[in-house]
Amino acid sequence: MASAELIDWVRLGVISIGATVALVTYKSAQRQRKLENSLKLLELFHKNIEKSDIGNWKALFQSSSEPSGAKKGHFVSSYHQQVPLTSLFSEGPEDHGATVRITEQIDLICYEVLKNNIELRIIYSNLGQLMDVIYRWFGDEAFFKEYYPYFNKIMIKKKKYLSKLPSKTIAYCE
Repeated sequence: MASAELIDWVRLGVISIGATVALVTYKSAQRQRKLENSLKLLELFHKNIEKSDIGNWKALFQSSSEPSGAKKGHFVSSYHQQVPLTSLFSEGPEDHGATVRITEQIDLICYEVLKNNIELRIIYSNLGQLMDVIYRWFGDEAFFKEYYPYFNKIMIKKKKYLSKLPSKTIAYCE
């Protein structure tokens, strides 16, 4: 007959293996859930912005570059004037509100990142250029920190991590 001690060791082994399998399964399910949530949020991002927003943002991005003649913190308007980038958050902006809508959607996505509900690398691989450029333009502005706190927090907290991730290029400066 098997001793009670041997039976206890066998039970411990079976329980340990069962707990390990359960933990691995749980982690895998969580990873899958975060991936699905990330893809759903990217889809929601594109539904919540207007069709012309990305095109308007591209034009603004290009007109805010040095080759287009823009000073730092400004863009060259359609009337060939230097306009501060902060004017994009006032009434009647040159980009027809595209930057505001994009920034609002990114802030909502960053809230979910902070709650650990989505995978930041998936979001950043699709929206990285938007996130980096918008943060570079407005990251030091008080209104940005106040009205887009989650976006601001992610860009500060995950700066090193984000710098190592690849991202899709939406627009080039020529």
